[in-house]
Amino acid sequence: MEPSVLHQLLDFDVDRYLNPWIPHNRLYILPKPISRWLGYRSEPAKEPYQVLQWPVTFLATIAGLCLVGGIGNYAPGITTWHPPVVIASLGASAVLDFNTIKSPLAQPRNSVVGNTLAAICGVCIAKLFQLNSNFNNIQWVSGAVGCALASWVMSITNTIHPPGGATAVLASTEMHVIAMGWRYIPIVLLDSVLMICVALIFNNILRQYPIYWWTPNNTGQKLRQELRELKEDKTADEKHAEEGGVPKKLVSDTSSDRTLRRELSNRVDFVDGIEDVHIRPYKIQVPHHLELSDDEVEVIEKIQERLRTHGEVGL
Repeated sequence: MEPSVLHQLLDFDVDRYLNPWIPHNRLYILPKPISRWLGYRSEPAKEPYQVLQWPVTFLATIAGLCLVGGIGNYAPGITTWHPPVVIASLGASAVLDFNTIKSPLAQPRNSVVGNTLAAICGVCIAKLFQLNSNFNNIQWVSGAVGCALASWVMSITNTIHPPGGATAVLASTEMHVIAMGWRYIPIVLLDSVLMICVALIFNNILRQYPIYWWTPNNTGQKLRQELRELKEDKTADEKHAEEGGVPKKLVSDTSSDRTLRRELSNRVDFVDGIEDVHIRPYKIQVPHHLELSDDEVEVIEKIQERLRTHGEVGL
């Protein structure tokens, strides 16, 4: 097995297969009065003073939890399912969605997809354990297994959302949730989406949310083009090597160097919506508003080279 294949298996990343087919962010084409409330900024928003953030966070938390609680307790149709007063894990989600909004764990993909997957895992495990007539005495085991499965699934799908652990546990330990069964899943999905809607309104008053909807990395056609160029470079190098009798190891080194030169041909990617400099083995991303001198870029490239060398040694 080739090292690159082994590396992909041992360091599995679902985004490697999904991102080429995820549409690229097009929020910039919307009118500013709309795109602003969806988190787009032509330049990253400057963080306001903490004392200004706190009241907004306070009000957003009340609004978000009261919205989902009100729907769960008074909405026709949903009340017949007898859901809990408020799904307890949403309290933890509120802290992420309305407070630590720059955390990857608080972005919409994690909040909605992660929490919903956790609910699915929790209900599946609860239903499995309910096949045992002694379920009431082993609910704590069911909750532990459900949480573990949810954590594993969220890791595989890059949707880690810590409150999802509680969401999964509740499916085995909370009387109202156990009685709801499969209906617990759409309730969690609905509540998670509503929490994000509230977050978009309140967080974008003074701050910027979300930082990204799916991933801060390239997606869609741009990523497919990059991968296609990588493949073409490798194929061209192998063909030239066969014609010139170049050793395979040297071909690999030449291909890596050529790939690196191609990746750095534009020096860096200037990206909207980020405030940090992201240095990866074959990609450098900096905030769109940041200006770098040649010397500064050279320093960043040296750090990137060390990361790349470390990765190759690890293989």
